[in-house]
Amino acid sequence: MTQHSIGIIGFSHVCIAVSNMEVSLPFYRDVLGLGVFFDVELEGPSMEVVTGEPGARGRMVGGMLGGTVVELLEFAHRSFRAPAEPMLGYTNISLSVRDIDETLAAVGAAGCQPEQHPVEIGGVRMFFVRDPDGTPIEFVSYPNGEQTSAQMWGYTG
Repeated sequence: MTQHSIGIIGFSHVCIAVSNMEVSLPFYRDVLGLGVFFDVELEGPSMEVVTGEPGARGRMVGGMLGGTVVELLEFAHRSFRAPAEPMLGYTNISLSVRDIDETLAAVGAAGCQPEQHPVEIGGVRMFFVRDPDGTPIEFVSYPNGEQTSAQMWGYTG
Protein backbone atom coordinates (compact mmCIF):
# COMPACT_ATOMS: atom_id res chain seq x y z
CA MET A 1 0.00 0.00 0.00
CA THR A 2 1.33 3.43 -0.94
CA GLN A 3 1.36 6.04 1.80
CA HIS A 4 0.56 9.66 1.02
CA SER A 5 1.36 12.54 3.33
CA ILE A 6 -1.01 15.46 3.40
CA GLY A 7 1.34 17.61 5.45
CA ILE A 8 -0.43 17.82 8.82
CA ILE A 9 1.59 20.15 11.02
CA GLY A 10 -0.44 19.89 14.23
CA PHE A 11 -3.79 19.36 15.87
CA SER A 12 -5.88 22.52 15.45
CA HIS A 13 -8.89 22.24 17.78
CA VAL A 14 -11.84 20.22 19.02
CA CYS A 15 -15.32 21.61 18.29
CA ILE A 16 -18.21 20.61 20.53
CA ALA A 17 -21.81 21.38 19.59
CA VAL A 18 -23.85 22.73 22.49
CA SER A 19 -27.58 23.36 22.68
CA ASN A 20 -27.38 26.41 24.96
CA MET A 21 -24.19 28.45 25.26
CA GLU A 22 -25.38 30.19 28.44
CA VAL A 23 -25.65 26.78 30.15
CA SER A 24 -22.62 25.06 28.62
CA LEU A 25 -20.08 27.89 28.83
CA PRO A 26 -20.06 28.01 32.66
CA PHE A 27 -19.40 24.24 32.75
CA TYR A 28 -16.46 24.42 30.35
CA ARG A 29 -15.07 27.71 31.71
CA ASP A 30 -15.77 27.53 35.45
CA VAL A 31 -15.66 23.77 36.10
CA LEU A 32 -13.12 22.55 33.54
CA GLY A 33 -11.06 25.76 33.30
CA LEU A 34 -11.52 26.74 29.63
CA GLY A 35 -9.48 29.92 29.14
CA VAL A 36 -11.76 31.79 26.74
CA PHE A 37 -10.02 33.94 24.14
CA PHE A 38 -12.79 34.47 21.59
CA ASP A 39 -16.58 34.74 21.47
CA VAL A 40 -18.09 35.39 18.03
CA GLU A 41 -21.45 35.41 16.31
CA LEU A 42 -21.50 33.40 13.07
CA GLU A 43 -23.77 33.99 10.09
CA GLY A 44 -23.82 34.72 6.40
CA PRO A 45 -22.81 32.96 3.19
CA SER A 46 -19.72 31.22 4.61
CA MET A 47 -21.73 29.71 7.48
CA GLU A 48 -24.36 28.55 5.00
CA VAL A 49 -21.69 26.88 2.83
CA VAL A 50 -20.06 25.10 5.79
CA THR A 51 -23.36 23.78 7.19
CA GLY A 52 -25.17 23.36 3.88
CA GLU A 53 -28.17 25.12 5.42
CA PRO A 54 -29.77 28.39 4.28
CA GLY A 55 -29.95 30.96 7.07
CA ALA A 56 -27.36 29.16 9.19
CA ARG A 57 -26.20 31.21 12.15
CA GLY A 58 -24.81 30.64 15.60
CA ARG A 59 -22.26 31.52 18.24
CA MET A 60 -18.81 30.10 18.83
CA VAL A 61 -16.78 30.48 22.02
CA GLY A 62 -13.22 29.18 22.02
CA GLY A 63 -10.36 28.87 24.42
CA MET A 64 -7.51 26.77 25.72
CA LEU A 65 -8.15 23.66 27.78
CA GLY A 66 -5.21 21.49 28.75
CA GLY A 67 -3.06 22.79 25.92
CA THR A 68 -5.73 22.21 23.24
CA VAL A 69 -8.09 24.74 21.68
CA VAL A 70 -11.71 23.81 22.39
CA GLU A 71 -14.49 25.56 20.48
CA LEU A 72 -18.08 25.44 21.70
CA LEU A 73 -20.58 25.88 18.86
CA GLU A 74 -24.23 26.76 19.33
CA PHE A 75 -26.46 26.82 16.26
CA ALA A 76 -29.21 29.44 16.50
CA HIS A 77 -31.07 28.41 13.34
CA ARG A 78 -31.93 24.87 14.47
CA SER A 79 -32.11 22.74 17.57
CA PHE A 80 -30.29 19.57 18.47
CA ARG A 81 -31.24 16.58 20.51
CA ALA A 82 -28.98 13.88 21.80
CA PRO A 83 -28.96 10.69 19.74
CA ALA A 84 -31.08 7.86 21.14
CA GLU A 85 -28.17 5.45 20.79
CA PRO A 86 -24.43 6.00 21.11
CA MET A 87 -22.95 7.20 17.86
CA LEU A 88 -19.99 5.70 16.09
CA GLY A 89 -16.99 7.96 15.71
CA TYR A 90 -16.60 10.71 18.28
CA THR A 91 -17.03 9.28 21.77
CA ASN A 92 -15.61 11.72 24.33
CA ILE A 93 -12.93 14.26 25.15
CA SER A 94 -10.30 13.12 27.61
CA LEU A 95 -8.51 15.44 30.04
CA SER A 96 -5.32 14.39 31.79
CA VAL A 97 -5.03 15.20 35.51
CA ARG A 98 -2.29 14.55 38.06
CA ASP A 99 -4.52 13.28 40.88
CA ILE A 100 -7.73 11.52 39.91
CA ASP A 101 -9.07 11.47 43.49
CA GLU A 102 -8.59 15.23 43.92
CA THR A 103 -10.28 15.75 40.55
CA LEU A 104 -13.22 13.56 41.58
CA ALA A 105 -13.63 15.68 44.75
CA ALA A 106 -13.39 18.95 42.78
CA VAL A 107 -15.92 17.79 40.18
CA GLY A 108 -18.35 16.81 42.94
CA ALA A 109 -17.81 20.12 44.74
CA ALA A 110 -18.66 21.91 41.48
CA GLY A 111 -22.04 20.16 41.47
CA CYS A 112 -21.28 17.65 38.74
CA GLN A 113 -22.28 14.02 39.16
CA PRO A 114 -19.54 11.56 38.14
CA GLU A 115 -20.79 8.53 36.26
CA GLN A 116 -18.66 6.21 38.39
CA HIS A 117 -15.88 6.19 40.93
CA PRO A 118 -12.42 6.07 39.34
CA VAL A 119 -11.61 2.74 37.71
CA GLU A 120 -8.25 1.44 36.55
CA ILE A 121 -7.72 0.01 33.08
CA GLY A 122 -4.21 -0.98 32.05
CA GLY A 123 -2.63 1.18 34.76
CA VAL A 124 -4.68 4.27 33.84
CA ARG A 125 -7.22 5.56 36.36
CA MET A 126 -10.29 7.31 34.97
CA PHE A 127 -13.87 8.45 35.46
CA PHE A 128 -16.47 10.30 33.39
CA VAL A 129 -18.86 13.22 33.84
CA ARG A 130 -21.24 14.65 31.25
CA ASP A 131 -21.53 18.23 30.10
CA PRO A 132 -24.98 19.89 30.17
CA ASP A 133 -25.84 18.29 26.79
CA GLY A 134 -24.67 14.83 27.79
CA THR A 135 -21.29 14.91 26.02
CA PRO A 136 -18.97 12.58 27.94
CA ILE A 137 -15.88 14.15 29.52
CA GLU A 138 -13.23 11.68 30.67
CA PHE A 139 -10.65 12.49 33.34
CA VAL A 140 -7.55 10.28 33.24
CA SER A 141 -4.51 9.92 35.45
CA TYR A 142 -1.55 8.07 33.91
CA PRO A 143 0.99 6.09 35.94
CA ASN A 144 4.49 7.42 36.67
CA GLY A 145 3.50 11.05 36.08
CA GLU A 146 2.88 10.70 32.33
CA GLN A 147 0.48 13.26 30.88
CA THR A 148 -0.61 11.50 27.68
CA SER A 149 -1.13 8.00 26.35
CA ALA A 150 1.76 8.64 23.92
CA GLN A 151 4.10 9.20 26.88
CA MET A 152 2.76 6.13 28.68
CA TRP A 153 3.41 3.93 25.63
CA GLY A 154 6.85 5.42 25.05
CA TYR A 155 6.02 7.05 21.72
CA THR A 156 8.70 9.58 20.75
CA GLY A 157 7.83 10.05 17.06
